[in-house]
Amino acid sequence: MNIIDTSSGRSSGKDCEESIINIPLFNTKGIEYILSAKEYTNIIFQSITSVDFFKDYEMLKDKNIFCMGKATQSYLAKKNIKSICPNLPGSEELKRVLLKNKNDGNYLIVKGEKGLNEIFNYLNSSGKNVEEVICYKRIKYDCYDHIKRDFIGADAIIFPSTFAFDIFFEEIYSGRTKAKLFGISDRINAYIASFGLSSYLVDYFSDDIVESIKKTT
Repeated sequence: MNIIDTSSGRSSGKDCEESIINIPLFNTKGIEYILSAKEYTNIIFQSITSVDFFKDYEMLKDKNIFCMGKATQSYLAKKNIKSICPNLPGSEELKRVLLKNKNDGNYLIVKGEKGLNEIFNYLNSSGKNVEEVICYKRIKYDCYDHIKRDFIGADAIIFPSTFAFDIFFEEIYSGRTKAKLFGISDRINAYIASFGLSSYLVDYFSDDIVESIKKTT
């Protein structure tokens, strides 16, 4: 079975099984940022890539660290940083985690350019002192001709972000595409549905991800 995972090279926190091919659809580049002099109590990382391009690790000591999903949590752990994340990736689940672990401290959200605003808006509307820092941006390739054939021959394609799906739909998708589409969250699948396409929810962090995909094909 030919399964393509469109996670970017930096943000792929899962060791791909033999039958899963990782074909990123964009590059990532760091952005210079400046933190305010404020002391933060809670730090939230919205992706692995936000961890990758964040440079102020010394400020994380003795802080409450939160992240969007298990892949980011695992990546932080490799840097000896403990964090709290929801069992399922996504903003709605992270909101529940933050509510359960609420405190009177302030928050810093670390994210990418054009990243989700849901967590910032949630904390801000809840009266929390919250700031965000943008430390990277995502860059489309100049051309996708070199990978189109791989996608045409795929049985399944996994999308960890709406940005990856946008690129796929604009640059690769055609009537020759036969693969079933999989999103790692309900939000991503709802976005795919808005284009008139069907998709399935996949537990991206399951030990038997290939078997779960096979059951839908």
